[in-house]
Amino acid sequence: MSKNPEQVNSKIESILEQNLINIIYYENSFAKAKFLTKTIEKWDIPTFYLDFDLLYSGYVKANMIPTLKNVTLLWPNSENLRDNLESVIEKISMTKSVVVIDSLNGFFNTLEDDDAGMLINSFIMMLASSAKNTKSIILVGSLSKLNDENEFVLYSSGRHVIDNKHMKKIQLVESNGLLKINILDFDNSTKSSFST
Repeated sequence: MSKNPEQVNSKIESILEQNLINIIYYENSFAKAKFLTKTIEKWDIPTFYLDFDLLYSGYVKANMIPTLKNVTLLWPNSENLRDNLESVIEKISMTKSVVVIDSLNGFFNTLEDDDAGMLINSFIMMLASSAKNTKSIILVGSLSKLNDENEFVLYSSGRHVIDNKHMKKIQLVESNGLLKINILDFDNSTKSSFST
C-alpha cells in the first residue's frame, strides 16, 4: 500500500483518466466528500459538479472546502435538470472537463419516476458520449453496499447501481482516520488497494 500522499494523488488521477466513467462506491458520505475534494483540487480543467445531495455545497458555503475557480457548482432539481445536463453536455463536448455526479441516490430522488433507472443510465451514457472526443472524465458517486448476490445496491432504495464493463469501479472505505481506496474488478473483487 502506498503511503506517500503525492504518489497516492498521482495514482488516483491516472486511474480516473484511464476511463470516461468512474463510479465511486461509498458507505460514508464524509469519506466521499474528502475523496472528491482531494481529487478535483488536482485538476485545473473545468469541473462541473452536479450536487444532488448538497453535501459538497454545504462544505463550500461553510468555508470548510475552498472555492475552486475551475469548479462550476450546479444544484439540479426536477425543474432545471434538463437545462443543466444540456449545458454540461455541450461544454464537455468542446473542452476536456471533469463532471461529478454527486450522488446517484440524490439523482434518483430528483426524478421520482418509475423509469428513473433507465433515465439516469441514458443521461450518463449521453454524458459519456459527449465526453469521448475531449477525453473528459465523469465521476459518479453512489452511497451503496454489496448485497447477498455481490452486487452494489443503493442504500436508501435497494436499487441496483449502474454497472458496465467500461466503467472504473472505486470503493472508498474509511477506517481509523485513513481512507482506503479499493479498485474493483468487474466482479466486484478488489484488484488493487491503497490508503491515503
